[in-house]
Amino acid sequence: MLQIQIIEELNNFLKNYLGLPFDPLKTKNYIQYKIEGSYDAINYKRHDSDEIKVVKWFDEFYLYIEVNYSRNYLNKMISLSVFQGKDTHIRKNQLFRAEWDDLNKEGETRPQPHWHITRDKANYENFSELINNTKEQEKSSFDLFEMSDAEIFDTKKIHFAMSANWRNQEPPVHKIDDALKVVKWFEGLLEHIKYELKN
Repeated sequence: MLQIQIIEELNNFLKNYLGLPFDPLKTKNYIQYKIEGSYDAINYKRHDSDEIKVVKWFDEFYLYIEVNYSRNYLNKMISLSVFQGKDTHIRKNQLFRAEWDDLNKEGETRPQPHWHITRDKANYENFSELINNTKEQEKSSFDLFEMSDAEIFDTKKIHFAMSANWRNQEPPVHKIDDALKVVKWFEGLLEHIKYELKN
């Protein structure tokens, strides 16, 4: 079955790529698979957030990967988030998330795969924590920050296209129909992000 092949191929790739002695994607229900790291972080999504554990990638960067299926396995959702932080930081900060969803919907208009930018939310949370633990006079700085933050467009809700087929006048959705295609996407994505973060 395709869902089993995707997880097996991804585990083989990620185990070697990250130099781990174990398969990194774990499940309790065979529908949701998550990478199990040892560093605390918060995975911000459009309307919610989850406390998670991320795995060290390189330098001050960390990864979180999640693969979800619907109960009938027709819908597939893949998510890869990049976090940053020093080893001494209590919680790593999310920078951005790449997603590839195949919701098996005719006429889907959101491009797949796509990017989400989440760094603004992580900055807000850190600044909020800092201000809540300091003197009264500094709280006015936080009020100003909140006012300016409210004026900035919330980019988390935008699906920034990664590889849409507009130039070929085809739908903007790439189907998840091959396990090796998923692994190649991960491999190219990780190497590209790593290059950009290092340069």
